[in-house]
Amino acid sequence: MEVSSQVRDIIDLLSTYTGGRLHDTTMLGRFLQHANDRGAPDSIGDLAFAAKYLTRLQVTMRRQTSGTELYAKLEQEFSRSVHEFHAMVTAFIEDANAEFRVSVQRNHLAVTQEALERLMQLAEDLTWLKNWELEMTQPKPEGKDLGAGARN
Repeated sequence: MEVSSQVRDIIDLLSTYTGGRLHDTTMLGRFLQHANDRGAPDSIGDLAFAAKYLTRLQVTMRRQTSGTELYAKLEQEFSRSVHEFHAMVTAFIEDANAEFRVSVQRNHLAVTQEALERLMQLAEDLTWLKNWELEMTQPKPEGKDLGAGARN
């Protein structure tokens, strides 16, 4: 899949925004390009929204002590959210070219620990995209510079 110069520019800007904390700029670029190619830019926004929820849930879960009732509820919600995000990624790549689709299926959607880790890394990268979008579209409070220090 050829990634356009416009998508590369977006990835470069996002990488600068995150202070170089993106996990896989190549894959994120391919996702953005696929959304553009299919004429459905909202689809990447939907993925980013779900990704942000999933990553925030993971952060909240890590702050809890395992074995508590709250942890058990968060664990259930996390599992449900991972399955939902997995299904969204599966649907997103359904009409992609074979090379991209197979790569995502093998590296992000397979039922392995490594694929789950890469799926969560994709979610984190999409979370940065969502954070960047929110920062660019919402007015900044007077005297505040959110910049590269913005949190997930």
